[in-house]
Amino acid sequence: MYIYDFIAVTFIGISHILLYFELIHYRRLSYPKLIFLSIIFTILLGIVVTVTGYPEFNVIMFFFFLLSLGLMQIELTFMKNVYFTLASMVSITLLKIVLVEAGMTLFMWSPFNLYLWTNSVINLIVSIIIVISVWFLRHAIQKFARFIVESPLYYFTYFLFVLGLVILFILTAPTIPFLAALHQDYGQLSYIGAIILFFILLLMVLISSHLTKEQMVQEQQERLDAELLDYVEKLEILHDELAGFRHDYVNVLLTLDEGVRTQNIKQVEKVYYEVIAPTSELINNREFDIVKLSEIQIPEVKSILSVKLIEAQQQNIQVMIDIPHTIREITMPIVTFIRIISILLDNGIEETMHSKEKILQIAFFEMEDRQYFVVRNSSQHQTIDLEKIYEKHYSSKSPNRGFGLYTVKSMVDKSANVTLETMFEAPLFTQTLIMKK
Repeated sequence: MYIYDFIAVTFIGISHILLYFELIHYRRLSYPKLIFLSIIFTILLGIVVTVTGYPEFNVIMFFFFLLSLGLMQIELTFMKNVYFTLASMVSITLLKIVLVEAGMTLFMWSPFNLYLWTNSVINLIVSIIIVISVWFLRHAIQKFARFIVESPLYYFTYFLFVLGLVILFILTAPTIPFLAALHQDYGQLSYIGAIILFFILLLMVLISSHLTKEQMVQEQQERLDAELLDYVEKLEILHDELAGFRHDYVNVLLTLDEGVRTQNIKQVEKVYYEVIAPTSELINNREFDIVKLSEIQIPEVKSILSVKLIEAQQQNIQVMIDIPHTIREITMPIVTFIRIISILLDNGIEETMHSKEKILQIAFFEMEDRQYFVVRNSSQHQTIDLEKIYEKHYSSKSPNRGFGLYTVKSMVDKSANVTLETMFEAPLFTQTLIMKK
């Protein structure tokens, strides 16, 4: 085996595992550890196949290796684990077959001649192309995986992947008598079938990608409609509060009028200090906070912050907002940003309601090449385990909760330019979303 072949096989092994990890959203290993694991397992496979003389062990061992990793994902069912294992093995192998065939065809048309190294070099180039493609398409792969398991295409593609696994066994030049006979009788037919199967799966991916985009647009529109309806409802409540306040204020003025007319200074002072001064301060605070939102030039963000601000004030929470400079754009997908800040604010408001201090502080500003969105709220707890709060199902409130911060962490992990910092110094709990431009 040439060094080119070894590197090519290693890259293909990395591609298989990387694709599988993105399909099941596996986050227990960092990318450097993933690469190291791929290299070690590829070497192990080479040793086993060489010693035993059974090339089909390559497929069998790799299948069970990926399957065992997937079983560590608690929320992943066994059947979906098998599906994604097949998807990784079959799709990468079929893609390699098609690209190698295309590479050899192009080479035959070219004036170059690498003699014995030709196949090795083409395999290496194809392997590099595949691993780079998987890396750059990893976010799209995650979206595809979430969509396909809930779509009508799931069972059809399941059948295609099983068929692809059978073809892989035949194409590995197996030595087990039954498989060897199939390879001898149907090897060429299986090769043609692999190419046809690849294009069928490619068509399924294109269809799924189109349907995924339509579904995302529909979900985004439904979310925006719901937020707009919520915003209108909050404005109606605020209008009712203002109408009630106006009615009460008329009565206050009548009381003042009586005090002024009778020259009862004590009555005037009492009404002023007990009613007018606190109410005036409340009005000024609310107006000042809402005016600050004018610094945000993104309507969707301004809308959701307005809704959450009104909601917090209705709960008698002391809200402080700091937006020192104009915010004209968000350095991450707007829908993702709105989902993240909505969860952070909802959690902050809910926790503040149960705290003694009832303080909620919001800051949104830019420094150098970064944007910062900060939510700080008072908490009823004296200690918080910062390592557990982002785990799925973990919640200090009640059972069947704990999806919010887990969702936030998942979205942050998928964004290359975004980090989330968490701090707790009783009684204040602070979460800072940092977005690099």
